[in-house]
Amino acid sequence: MAKDKKNAAPEDAPDPNARLVISDGDKNKGKKWFERARDLGDKRQFDYAIEYYISGLEFWADAVEEACKPLHGCAVARRSTGGKKPGFKDTLTRSLTDKNAQKAFMNSLWLFGRDPENYTYLEGIAKNASRLRADNAAHWACTICYKALDINTKATAKQFSALARLLEEIGDRAAARAEAAFAAEAFTTSVEVIRTWARRFPKDHTSEDALKEISTKLTILKGKYQSGDGYRDSIVNADEQQDLHDAQRSIQNVDRVTELLNKTEAEYLEDRDAAGKLSQLVDLLCRQEDAKLEEKAIGYLIADYERTKNYAFKQRADDIRMKQLGRAVRSAVKEKDKEATKKAQLTQLRFEIGVFTERTERFPTDLRVKFDLALRLFRGGKFDDAIPMLQNARSDPKNRAACGLYLGRCFYHKDYHSQAISTLEDAIEQYEFSEDDTGKSLQYWLGRAQEAAGESDAAQKTFGNLLQLDYNYRDVRVRLDGLRQAK
Repeated sequence: MAKDKKNAAPEDAPDPNARLVISDGDKNKGKKWFERARDLGDKRQFDYAIEYYISGLEFWADAVEEACKPLHGCAVARRSTGGKKPGFKDTLTRSLTDKNAQKAFMNSLWLFGRDPENYTYLEGIAKNASRLRADNAAHWACTICYKALDINTKATAKQFSALARLLEEIGDRAAARAEAAFAAEAFTTSVEVIRTWARRFPKDHTSEDALKEISTKLTILKGKYQSGDGYRDSIVNADEQQDLHDAQRSIQNVDRVTELLNKTEAEYLEDRDAAGKLSQLVDLLCRQEDAKLEEKAIGYLIADYERTKNYAFKQRADDIRMKQLGRAVRSAVKEKDKEATKKAQLTQLRFEIGVFTERTERFPTDLRVKFDLALRLFRGGKFDDAIPMLQNARSDPKNRAACGLYLGRCFYHKDYHSQAISTLEDAIEQYEFSEDDTGKSLQYWLGRAQEAAGESDAAQKTFGNLLQLDYNYRDVRVRLDGLRQAK
């Protein structure tokens, strides 16, 4: 990693509201690291890719599209394929509160890269990017923080409050720099955080005061920039910020989507190597689930894949195709056309087996891809092919229980009932959540295997336990009654 950065701590800068200034030279240095990182990520060498992204961010801390987002993707992929979390020694030697803001930012990125689900590390990125005045990176991290808090049932009011305040600080600086659109975006995100905070903690009335304060700032901001020189001075930047904001949200206005689509497509065709431009274009083409626009997106992706040999483009194209085939199945089911449903399901299954077979060959150590392929093989009745794939994939802790379930079912369908029983019992013993769907499915198929093996008493006990969890689960009552009457 680069060591001799000379960016002054922004707290010591003459203008505390000024953005972190990145020279063209440093941006070019950062781009070289990012390019190498993308290549490593495409090859599933996630540890190296993460290191290269972080090295590049040391030069260009505000590179959201170029580095922060793909770093996040690599971090998630690394964890899903069994990558280890930081050790105790790592957390001691990489302080999130180092006096040097840049060093603390680098530490946050390193820890986050190895444990992207750890809120403390993600919050560390947001806070330290804000200390650096790398406001684009800070806002990006704040939006990820908000998503994490929104789905975390154990999130605290203090966490919501701190995030809302950080977003407000980012917005205040942007407003002072006359970046109207960016300030409004930060304030608006803060409002969303506060509203979720108020909904989750209705007795915490401090959220009411926070909402009033930020709403007042938004009103003042809009009034200030609706007319006058301040608006004219910031309109170009505001338009660019608004385009980016609209491109990333689920817009309902078709005309606005079309406007953004045409503009993005023109920019992409002008420079096909512009970082993130094809991804943004594909997002817009696929937003309305219009088959013709999706075909256009697939065409661009395949063309760039053939031009650059970057397999990520082929993956994205296949993902779009799989979504299309999934919609076709749902449509046939909705129309209650059994023949069309069967045909659509077969077409979908054949395509997906081909896709995940290719990905398994490309990424032979990616256990998630092996699990995805094994599921399709199971659905296609190819149990002999699915079994070794599931046995390999269950080394991934994230899918261990599901692998045990489908492995047991494969043995069951092959009439290897004793192997099915042993496999399912092991999976149940290791699985902590007996009352969720996976837990109940494990018990159900254990009962089925015991029943098929002639172990009537064991099957009755298993079905009886399941009945206590969910009285209406599948055909458990019928099977239990049948076993009792057969005695």
